[in-house]
Amino acid sequence: MSAQISIDEALTGTDQIRQVRASASGVHWLASIATEDNRTTIRRFHAGGTTDLTPEANVRSRVMEYGGGAYDVAEDLVVWVDDTTKRLWLLEGEARRPLTPSQERFRFGGLHLAPHRRIVVAVREDHAAAPEPRTEIVALDLDGDNEDGGRVLVTGADFYAGPVVKGHRLAWFQWMHPNMSWDSSEVMLGSLDDPSEIQVVAGGDGTSAQHPLWLQTALAWTSDMSGYWNWYHGNQERHTHFAVERDCDIPTWVLDAPPACVVNDDLVATVEIADGAGALTLWQPSTGGITRLLPGTSFIESIASIDEDLYVIAGWARRPQSLVHISPDGLVDEIVGGDPLPGAVAPQARWSEGEAGPVHSWFYAPAEALSPPLLVKTHGGPTSAARADYDREIQFWVSRGFAVLDVNYSGSTGFGRAYRDRLKGRWGLLDVSDVVAAVGEITAAGLADPARVAIMGGSAGGYTTLQSLVTTDVFAAGMSSYGIGDLRTLATDTHKAESRYPDSLVGPWPEAEETYLARSPITQLENLSTPMLILQGMDDKVVPPNQAFDMAEAVRAKGQPLALVTFEGEGHGFRSMAARRTALESKVSFLQQVFGMEHSTDVPRLEIENLPQ
Repeated sequence: MSAQISIDEALTGTDQIRQVRASASGVHWLASIATEDNRTTIRRFHAGGTTDLTPEANVRSRVMEYGGGAYDVAEDLVVWVDDTTKRLWLLEGEARRPLTPSQERFRFGGLHLAPHRRIVVAVREDHAAAPEPRTEIVALDLDGDNEDGGRVLVTGADFYAGPVVKGHRLAWFQWMHPNMSWDSSEVMLGSLDDPSEIQVVAGGDGTSAQHPLWLQTALAWTSDMSGYWNWYHGNQERHTHFAVERDCDIPTWVLDAPPACVVNDDLVATVEIADGAGALTLWQPSTGGITRLLPGTSFIESIASIDEDLYVIAGWARRPQSLVHISPDGLVDEIVGGDPLPGAVAPQARWSEGEAGPVHSWFYAPAEALSPPLLVKTHGGPTSAARADYDREIQFWVSRGFAVLDVNYSGSTGFGRAYRDRLKGRWGLLDVSDVVAAVGEITAAGLADPARVAIMGGSAGGYTTLQSLVTTDVFAAGMSSYGIGDLRTLATDTHKAESRYPDSLVGPWPEAEETYLARSPITQLENLSTPMLILQGMDDKVVPPNQAFDMAEAVRAKGQPLALVTFEGEGHGFRSMAARRTALESKVSFLQQVFGMEHSTDVPRLEIENLPQ
């Protein structure tokens, strides 16, 4: 068996990279620095060297709480949102200055520079509006102070994303309560000069249309009207279609640019997702030609181009993400990369037969282990996905003798609309039965010990974890990070972007209150018979901390083994190194104690209430 990975090795290592951009001034990307509490900075590669452009900033947006689209580049311009100063900043050549005052009213994201108009277009949330923040698309003057928060270009929809400019024309996509963007959304076309000049390009009425891109004088966009998020080009009446039974887009949780770009005004470079893994594909609308590049990737995070040169942030199963350059003649060289830890294990794609159809999972097996304990991961969202990208924490667990099963239960994206829609009205039921089916397939194959199966998840994955613990007897332990214990509070206490999300997953609120009550883990604790670890950030606006306290008190009252660990200053997801270290150490100690395993010497012993000695 390979050597154990240390806590330090699991938490540090290569900086996470994402959102590549390219301009005449160089190739840019965001780097989240693990040793600096995941502070995010903009890095530029130019003339063979790399420069940190924002060493004092934390480049982060908070629009829709999850943020995204926190920077953009064009020509010699770089614009970004600094979460430290709460301002938009501009770097022009060597000169930098703030574009907005420091304030708390407005949040900006989805930034898009239009140098020919001397503006940056942004999605803006106005938190002075009631009863919920007002979302609009605005233009901010690159030569002004923007004291008013920018000139409103588009208003009236509940949500906006993906603004892009060509000449005087502005394209974007939008959606309305109670829909999420992957339920029903529209690609729109308007004018920077005349706000009344607006037309629908695609989508709506139960179709998700997203992420417009400009090719020459016409738009390209994704739509799932075929059953998969495919690319279209032209207009609503007359268009060409990249017709594949595979998703070529991802859900809009954040306002980042999509994993796609335009190459030389005649090609769309895009991710193409098959069997849960993403590959790089070029589609030429004018001829229908298709070229597949960069074999062996686990996913494509983002793509940028200058003329015919491509820059891609690619995920891999056995090593960290890399930023690669692909020349017009197909030569590939790596600009940023990282070395894997020794003994890296690649996952196997597994399919099990679920209640509503086949269920996809990624399975990681420790080397030379016979009937190892199994750690089951339930991703968040729930309309998100488990990917096969190299994950230091998963590698950590495998090095310590755990098999890991990362389940893409019904509702997960990357498998087409029908797979995604299976969860509608059945959250808390079908996701649980899918996870149970996936575990059953692994244990029946003799790949893990059925008596030592633990389940863990965060946010919506935490809900599936909790619901699995109170409605099945498959799991011997559970670990929930900022998980949802009471679905009713998710409908009443959460933020704007997700406030109507449960309508499709559970039922309309408040008409379906009894369903929310019946599917809340907090109301089913009489069935709970497993130890629980609950991890919760005290500044969480997505899942309020009171849910963790209510769940912990109920578990405590039942006399079940319990550990509740809270984190001051942390929100929905743990960003600081201290919090991430404590969370991982707590999980290791918790499982080793409840499974009666030898306790790791590099991990403090977690205090667990009600644990039999």
